[in-house]
Amino acid sequence: MLTSPNAKATVPNSKGQQTLLLPFGKNHYLVPAAAVKSYAKYSNDQVKTGEDLGALLATKAPEKWKPYCKPDYLTCIEGETGTCVYTTFKVPGHPDEVRFLRLISATVASKNFETVKQETLEKAKADGVELNERQQKRLDVLDWNKENNCPNRAQINPEIEKWEIATGDELAKSCFKAPETKKRAKPGSTQEEEAEAKRKQYICHEEFVKQPPGTTYKINEVGGLLHVLFYRTAATVVGGGGGAEEEEAEAEEP
Repeated sequence: MLTSPNAKATVPNSKGQQTLLLPFGKNHYLVPAAAVKSYAKYSNDQVKTGEDLGALLATKAPEKWKPYCKPDYLTCIEGETGTCVYTTFKVPGHPDEVRFLRLISATVASKNFETVKQETLEKAKADGVELNERQQKRLDVLDWNKENNCPNRAQINPEIEKWEIATGDELAKSCFKAPETKKRAKPGSTQEEEAEAKRKQYICHEEFVKQPPGTTYKINEVGGLLHVLFYRTAATVVGGGGGAEEEEAEAEEP
């Protein structure tokens, strides 16, 4: 089937022909239909919330991404800047999420694609199923590797490709919510150690002075020094006279 040069890639089997969106930088780009080498058959439906999607997109851990690397869920796109593999997600209550192409990173692909392909072939053999042309084409997407398909950059650059930026009615909002960033404590640190570190940050000098029993005290600043006076309380005054007042008067004389 011939494809119009201006045709845009759409979500397979979508009602109303929803266009696919490629997030890149601050924009979302429409992908030319001619750039799609292989369409996914389905969108992943294991992710149930925007928070879960955000957590997945924030990690490149291969084991977290393996369930989403099956050939029926992968779309392969080719441009002048390289060839990359993407997947999409179907999240309950968010019908537009299936439009957003999510990159399968080189790290994830290198760890998962070969294993997933072998598992797919073994299952087909065990089930006595012979792959048809379309199934084989989707399976071949798992042969992708960075060295041969996108050696010079992390992914296709739609700006260099001069692909159209989505505007107006073509725009959509993803449901994904980025995880909250939390300050990580240093390895092995405890709350007490963190509190001590803060004290050291703000306190430049510390000194303890023993207070004699049965006394009160007063602190004066004299010539840049702290002068600490201890007064006997009424119960501890020996003999008559205003001892405390006399001591204070003497201390304040120049």
